[in-house]
Amino acid sequence: MLILKNERIKHFYVVVHNKISFMSKLFKLSISILILFSCINSQGQIVKSDSINVIKTTKDFYDWYIYSTRNDKSIENRPDFIITANGIVCLDYSNYIANLKQYKFSDSLINIEILSYKNCDDNLKNISKTEWAHFDDIDDFEKIDCGFPNSYKWIGGQEMCDGIRINKVDFINEKTCVVTIEYYSINSDKYSYWGNNTRIKLIKDQNSWKIQDIDI
Repeated sequence: MLILKNERIKHFYVVVHNKISFMSKLFKLSISILILFSCINSQGQIVKSDSINVIKTTKDFYDWYIYSTRNDKSIENRPDFIITANGIVCLDYSNYIANLKQYKFSDSLINIEILSYKNCDDNLKNISKTEWAHFDDIDDFEKIDCGFPNSYKWIGGQEMCDGIRINKVDFINEKTCVVTIEYYSINSDKYSYWGNNTRIKLIKDQNSWKIQDIDI
């Protein structure tokens, strides 16, 4: 009888132990699943927020660029030719750079943009105030690598569009995104899409998305 009783106790212990072990594993699995779904949900919210921000950054820049060009305010979206108090002809970047910063250009892209005008700026130093007064043809500007007013740099070519359409948003990783846009023109309320695929690369700098490159 004592042996039988011990066997029952042993059996009871095994059953209870197995139930506790199973419940413990089930609890740990449940916690893991909750953490997983929490991470997925959190990541989903971040991606949604970032998607909104990269689209807004892209549209804000092009809305400004197109508007300023079409309303004879191109001086705001490119360097300006000035003559200093000392009579030196040169480029003034102040308004342009301020606007590029406002519309979320990265510091590295701004530096590249300034450098792209170096030949023009250097050549202007050799132009006297009197010679500059006779610059009235685009050929004169192009001869000194200063023909940029004759084209729309951030559109490409010599024709201005009326707006852009976002065609694709690709997140390369959590801090890099590529937005693909297409230009369109409006004629008698009819939209005509250009069929281009201009790619804008954006990088996340702290909590702000900035334009790192525009591949025309």
